[in-house]
Amino acid sequence: MYTDHFLTAALEFFQEIQLPLKRISESYPQTYELTSSLGITGALRGYFVLQSEIGTARNLVSGMACRLGVTFDEIDFGPFHRATIGEIVNQIAGKAIGKLETCGMNCMITPPTIFIGRGITVSLPMPVTTMEKALQGDFGTLRFFVALSVE
Repeated sequence: MYTDHFLTAALEFFQEIQLPLKRISESYPQTYELTSSLGITGALRGYFVLQSEIGTARNLVSGMACRLGVTFDEIDFGPFHRATIGEIVNQIAGKAIGKLETCGMNCMITPPTIFIGRGITVSLPMPVTTMEKALQGDFGTLRFFVALSVE
């Protein structure tokens, strides 16, 4: 229900940056090299997470930068890449929060956090409503995960 707003926000975001998603499918927990997460507080509490392999994240950042006319000279997955992935999570969550406000749910988001390494799993101690999807585009596949509970 409320998790749908995050998926809609993601679809809109990728359309806006001219990297439309080609396929959305069910996703199952597995390990990824990169996890970008932020918290949701207020009328709803929970987390929004995007996960991917480093190559996928690099492709996403490069594709987005190219379409927006931004140049950068990092070859490795450096500060620009990490900041951009954090901003992508921030933008999607910000759009979703705006949609939730139209439903009377006043929420805020925490700053994004980036984890790099294998074996990072996401588990939540409270009962929550979750949505897990695989978002596929020309850049690769992202694991999209949102978990929310009503306060």
